[in-house]
Parts: sequence; structure tokens; C-alpha cells
Amino acid sequence: MGEAKQHVASGEPPGLAGLAARTGADLADLILPVGCAGCAEPGVPLCRTCRDCFSALRRCEEDTVLLAGGTGFPTWTSSSYTGAVRHIVLAWKSGARADLAAPVYELGRHAGRRLAEQLELGHPTSPGALAEPQLLVVPAPSGWRRRLARRLVAADLARAVAHGVAETTGSTVWAADILRRSGVSTHGLGASARARSGRRSVRSRSTVPPGLPVLIVDDVVTTGATIEACRRRLRSCGGQVAGAYALAATPPPGRTTLEGEEARVTEC
Repeated sequence: MGEAKQHVASGEPPGLAGLAARTGADLADLILPVGCAGCAEPGVPLCRTCRDCFSALRRCEEDTVLLAGGTGFPTWTSSSYTGAVRHIVLAWKSGARADLAAPVYELGRHAGRRLAEQLELGHPTSPGALAEPQLLVVPAPSGWRRRLARRLVAADLARAVAHGVAETTGSTVWAADILRRSGVSTHGLGASARARSGRRSVRSRSTVPPGLPVLIVDDVVTTGATIEACRRRLRSCGGQVAGAYALAATPPPGRTTLEGEEARVTEC
């Protein structure tokens, strides 16, 4: 029993089984070599250079069509949706690279730590209050095809962000996938058409405790239509929407970076 426990702890099967497992992994690498989803550096799903493209946290609402104009609705992102970042996000969203799940979770968790510095959360006043959430993290709704395929990437990202906020603040943070799409997808529509459709395209499966701060999480923000539709719906459900976060944001037409973003990101 003791020897078996040592093998389990090391994560390596004993004897011939371990040799066979290592040989199988080596053969798999030869047939389907692992490379960074952003730059193809061999041996890793996400290299350090590409991971660093997501290290900053910046406001991006003024780079969108529907959230700009002094609305006062803070929207944060980790990078521009261009170059290597676009390759990484697409591979993660499509499910083509299942090995990106863990690295992207860590990106979301890191973003949550940074967001904790920006969000004004209440502090528990008693031990019993620890059970009450100080923040609700809500992912943007996934379409029925993603739900059928169980590729709920926005929900996974929301859990990662909630994890980062909670471990930084010590607050109770909930992640809840309560929003659903109604009607057809708005992808491919122009900004004004997405705005009109967005107001009708999101419904909620639950109410929100009155006054509870809410953070919306999405994978990519482009026009801001999805985030704006989520904000309206969550406010109508009783939530106090504090802001939104997207892993990446599409730069405005004619630009390759977001406002105030360093040009080096385009080299990722």
C-alpha cells in the first residue's frame, strides 16, 4: 500500500505501465507535436512570451461602439484581439486546443487578481456574513451550439476571474451562468443592428439579490453589444452592475492596438 501511494503521489504509473505511458506520450508528440497556440514554439501550449501578451489590465470601453461616449461603464481587457492573441483565443474558443483550458484559466485568474484592485467590494462585518457574496461574476450567454457541445468558454473564464478576485480580497465571490440568448446569433451584424437585436437577445434564468455588485465576463468584446445587453438585463434583475471584463478586445477600425496600449502587443 505504501509503495502504491508513492506512485500515485508522483503521478507516474509503476513499472512497465509507466514506461508504456511515457513511450505513448513521446510517440504522440512525434505524430502531433505540441506547440504554442500563438507562435508555435514547440513543447508548450502557451509560451511565456505569448502569455505575457495578456499580463496587463486596461480599460477598453472607449474602443467600442456601444460602450463609448462617456457612459461611465468600466470595461477591462487583457489584450488586443490581434496577431498571436487572436490565434490563441480562437483555438481556445473552438475547442481545437483542449490543452489551452488550464493556461487560459490561469490568465483569467490573474485578471481577477488585477480586477480586485479596481472593484470596490464590501467587506464582511461578521463571520456569518462570509457566506454572503460580495460579488457575482456572470458570463455572457453562450449560444445553443456551444451549450450542446459543452464549450462554455465564457463560463469557464468567469469562474477563473471569480477565483482570482476571491483569493485576493478574501471576499465570497460567486460565478453564476444565469444568462441565456434569445433568438438568433448577432455575430456578423453591424454595430447598430447588433444594438437593436441585443436589447431583445438576452434573458435571465434568475433574479439577482438587490444591490449585489455584478461583473460581466466575456471572451472577446468588439462593438460592446453583448456586454450592453447583459448589463441591461442584469440591472432589470436587481443587480448593481459594476463593470465588465473580456479576455481580449478588438481594436477600432483603422487601428491595430487599443487606446493607450503599447505597440509591442502587435508583435505577439
